[in-house]
Amino acid sequence: MNLRFRSVSFVTPALFAVFASSAIFATSACSSPGRWGHARSYVASSDEKSQIEGAKDLDAPMAQLKPEDWRGKKVRFFMVIDERKPAPGGASYVSGQLHTLNEINNCENKHDDDTCRVTIKPTGHEKVHVVIRLQAAEDDTGELRVGTGTLLRVVGTLSDQPDPDDGKLVVQGSWYRQWPIGYYIKEGDYKQ
Repeated sequence: MNLRFRSVSFVTPALFAVFASSAIFATSACSSPGRWGHARSYVASSDEKSQIEGAKDLDAPMAQLKPEDWRGKKVRFFMVIDERKPAPGGASYVSGQLHTLNEINNCENKHDDDTCRVTIKPTGHEKVHVVIRLQAAEDDTGELRVGTGTLLRVVGTLSDQPDPDDGKLVVQGSWYRQWPIGYYIKEGDYKQ
């Protein structure tokens, strides 16, 4: 019995070091990407997962070519806003180009997830318009507001009517997630 006690007391500091380093690693490995998605790959929020379920990735050229197959359907997409105007009922009318999401985010430091940013392809394609009601006061006004240069993920349904000025698609947005300028990057912005 005395030998066991000595054996345990001899191993305890080593075990303590193992447990301590494991706890530190587990804490850092389980850290949340937070509101802005600071992680190595894109992480949908829990609300986002339920919103995008059943939505189809918007293919704007096909939606314009075969509108009867798309109108009224639930769609999802990423866009960078070029313009924001007021819309009836306190909503916003935002216009911009669709962008493709990188599944792997770019990170300034590959050893620090806090330097990772949600990453999109550098060039946009197809203009689209969205009617959306902004949910938070900070999304409407202030430093982090939805405006020119904002990356927006949208879920909504295609309208029956195109934009009267350019004939492009209009989406009635039901949900969004936004990243202001500086909270997302375009592929190649960080030098690896």
